[in-house]
Amino acid sequence: MQNSLNNYKSKLYIFFKYLFIFLIFFIANKAGINSNIYPFVFGLFFAFLWCNQNIFILSLLYLFAGFLNNFSLLNLAGNAIFIFLMLCIYGIHYKLKKPLKYYHIIIYACLCLAPKIFIDIYFLNNNIYLSFVELVLGLLYTFATMRFFESVCVRGLGGRLTNLEKTCAFVFIASMFCGLVCFEFYNISIVKFFAVLILLLLGYVGNTASLMLASGSMGVGCLLATNSLLYLGVFALFALTVCIFKTKNKYISCVSVLAIECLCGFYFKFYIDFNFVSLLPVFVALLVFVVFPNKILDEYSARFEESFCSMTQTSVINRNREMLYKRLVELSDVFAEMNKVYRSMITGGVANSSAKRLVYNEIKIGTCADCPNKTKCYRSQDAQGSLERMIDIGFEKGKVNLLDVPTLFAGKCEKLNALVGNINGLISQYKNYAGLMNNIDASKVLLAEQLFGVSKIMRELSLEVSAGVNFEKGKERKIIDELTYNNIICSDALVFEDKSRVASVTLAVRKEDSLKASISKVVSRVCCCKMDVVIEESSARAGWQVLTLKSAPKYDCIFGVATKTKTGSQTSGDCYSVIKINDSKYLFALCDGMGSGQKAEEISSTAIGLIENFYKAGFEEDIIISSVNKLLSMGKDESFSALDICVVDVREGIGNFIKMGAPESFVKHKETTEMIEIGALPLGIVQNTETKTKQVYLSSGDKIVMVTDGISDSFKSIEQLSDYINNISANNPQEIAEQLLSKALSLNKKVAQDDMSVVVTKIFER
Repeated sequence: MQNSLNNYKSKLYIFFKYLFIFLIFFIANKAGINSNIYPFVFGLFFAFLWCNQNIFILSLLYLFAGFLNNFSLLNLAGNAIFIFLMLCIYGIHYKLKKPLKYYHIIIYACLCLAPKIFIDIYFLNNNIYLSFVELVLGLLYTFATMRFFESVCVRGLGGRLTNLEKTCAFVFIASMFCGLVCFEFYNISIVKFFAVLILLLLGYVGNTASLMLASGSMGVGCLLATNSLLYLGVFALFALTVCIFKTKNKYISCVSVLAIECLCGFYFKFYIDFNFVSLLPVFVALLVFVVFPNKILDEYSARFEESFCSMTQTSVINRNREMLYKRLVELSDVFAEMNKVYRSMITGGVANSSAKRLVYNEIKIGTCADCPNKTKCYRSQDAQGSLERMIDIGFEKGKVNLLDVPTLFAGKCEKLNALVGNINGLISQYKNYAGLMNNIDASKVLLAEQLFGVSKIMRELSLEVSAGVNFEKGKERKIIDELTYNNIICSDALVFEDKSRVASVTLAVRKEDSLKASISKVVSRVCCCKMDVVIEESSARAGWQVLTLKSAPKYDCIFGVATKTKTGSQTSGDCYSVIKINDSKYLFALCDGMGSGQKAEEISSTAIGLIENFYKAGFEEDIIISSVNKLLSMGKDESFSALDICVVDVREGIGNFIKMGAPESFVKHKETTEMIEIGALPLGIVQNTETKTKQVYLSSGDKIVMVTDGISDSFKSIEQLSDYINNISANNPQEIAEQLLSKALSLNKKVAQDDMSVVVTKIFER
């Protein structure tokens, strides 16, 4: 079925291709310079032959087009002889397997046209000089069309043309309009239809220079056929109008062209017998342009406007991104492997059962070695069991005293004090060794976690740069034009696309225009998504600013903070943090250090500083909490703190809560208040802790309320605090924070029993 469909499409393509060639032959037969010299049609035959089109089909189309144009037998005979000779020459080349060269075409053209020129001179009394001029012009036209069609066949319609190929293209256009101007029926000029349609299409996808040159070529072609400058001037007016009103809005260009045609016909009376029927070809051309698919036009617009420079820049950037992707993946693998190595180096210390056996053996060898009763003791199962029980008690309590000595030893052991002292000494050594090994293992685990975190960050970065990028030239041009319409001077624009979406837009604008709000509006409209200025920096050129815009998230947030130090304390042990992690995430954190004063402040500020830096670096929550917890627990002094974190994703409208010994948080919705409770120990108490998170979906107008225990403990119950928050009518987060702090103080008779802190965040739609 698929093969049948492909065959059908292939046959349909071949049919329309040769129909197009026939129409070109037919128009070229009409194209005459001053109705005396017809140098174009045989040049097109050689051009299509040069592009490997079927010579037999070309020959039939050439003869048929010539016969329709001139029904005389002499004309048919001249064309037939030309085709016959060309077929013979082509057959010889095919038999000898010798490809045609440029100079072959020129020589064969002269040989094959000689009989036709003879017929024109001898039988039709054509001027010999005009025939010679026709041959020379035809040979030059042959070269031009060969170069043009060769470039189209090799690089396609969207390919970049050299200056010579552009010249050849405009020569071909001129020849076609030289023939088209001859087709006029009932005061309806066909040439205007093609002229208006081509100019509008070029105005949409091309640049001003191409548009003006095309209008000139079309006008010159009409001039060659009519000896009148009328069409040259009218087409120039059309092109100038399209340039002035050039925009992606098709209707503006259409209305302007129609207005020019009406002015030329009705007001200035350029045409003879001009009426509303004469507007029909222009109107039909405008209608075709309006319904022409924008998708195709945008595709060719990008092709025509993209220079070799930008293509090479894109290629270099994508190649560098690919190299960076591979390097990041390799580095990620290295850090992941190092994580495995460090985890494999964890010894875990000596198990208690093995340590007890070592202590037992050490007592037997050391303390009891020179005891005269050792043989008698170790023959007794009771004596061995009593010694093992003493060692067990020592491991459980940390040391053994005389009250823990079994009755068997209390009255009979001659070295009881030495026995107890040695057991305690060995247990103490083991405890010190175990603590040291645990710290070493904890350090290895901490380092392994960091290595694993770095590995994951590099892996994520590699995914970000793995996809190729593109620079959207069409959007860049439109942004500059639209900004100009809004009185914002933009000298340059760069639209960076990643994964088929606009990733960023960089603009160079005048300094006095850089703060205008309409910049974001214009860029958002062109890019079809909300864009905001995220970076503003000075340009190397004086008086200019460089702005970088990125797609804006759906939501944004504002916050308010209220704090109160414990009465009688100089320094608050509470610390808070509000930072922007990236373009779409904010971190809100409260940390309550143990106690109050300078020591508590140092603990909480250390914890909050570590958390900020870990989040900025891109580590995941579980690695962050685990690493900070281990770092705090490995300190010499006890240093633990309650931690309350909320990471708000303003692009998705999600809040991720993490709590380590912190009181409940609250999400105040429009009519209800949701309580966020997560049970976990504070940071720094134990080395290994499990990170628990809770995800809450947020809407515009929601408020997140985070408090320390100085606030929550002021209320009789957590439900009372929740009800109070739910009944606060204020909408400003700073006002809510201050009201909550004031209420907590009033419940304690204006005395702060502990450090008090409130952070309120409001989510709103942009």
